[in-house]
Amino acid sequence: MGPVRRRLYPASGRPGSPGRANLPTVQIGVMGATGPAGQAVSVQFAGIGIDVIVGSRSEERAADTVTALKEKWGGRELPLHPGDNDAAAAADLVVVATPWDGILTTVTAAEEGLAGKIVISMANALTRWGKDMVPLLPPTGSVTVAVARALPRSRVVGAFHHLPAGAWGDLDHPLDADVMVCCDDRKATDEVVALIDQLPGLRGVDCGSLSSALAIEALTPALLEVNRRYKTHAALRITGLPERPGT
Repeated sequence: MGPVRRRLYPASGRPGSPGRANLPTVQIGVMGATGPAGQAVSVQFAGIGIDVIVGSRSEERAADTVTALKEKWGGRELPLHPGDNDAAAAADLVVVATPWDGILTTVTAAEEGLAGKIVISMANALTRWGKDMVPLLPPTGSVTVAVARALPRSRVVGAFHHLPAGAWGDLDHPLDADVMVCCDDRKATDEVVALIDQLPGLRGVDCGSLSSALAIEALTPALLEVNRRYKTHAALRITGLPERPGT
């Protein structure tokens, strides 16, 4: 008998109460949460009242990160809890914020704990070519697909690829952005889109199966170049989509 899959979030719509998730009790684990992207995703979820396990290879480093984030946002009671990556993998839903070149090692080590769960991959394979950042093409076509192949018993979703970590980590100034979401499991896509819709300023957009991950990840260097040239923190907003109920 395989792992039990339970719905964590409503399949559509936005929460009735802004600023705090109108969700059942749930815990989110962030593996590799001590870097800029991991810290940003951790404080954003904690900012809407979701318990977050801030994971790292070193539990001591995770504890230092949690202390620093709570001091930075002292006026907020952020439910952040330190742990190692195995503790993060034990949560109900897991985000992997590890850099792309270490992500397979990270998820493979936690494969058993991640079985049956939604696992969000947000990594982009990039390298510097002269003065420019350019995308790399993994043998699987994308980092997200590589993670999915490494975790055959998990429901792997690609999301959060295009959000500038520094700006997204600022709870006082929400981004105005769409988040492109791709997955081979339609129910998992619906749940992640609904989760993203809970976060201030963000809207989840269903971009189809994992075959879209290559294009989504490869767009990131272009956004980095926009940010460099215009000295800003640009993010995506897709026009022409229908309004959702409650927006």
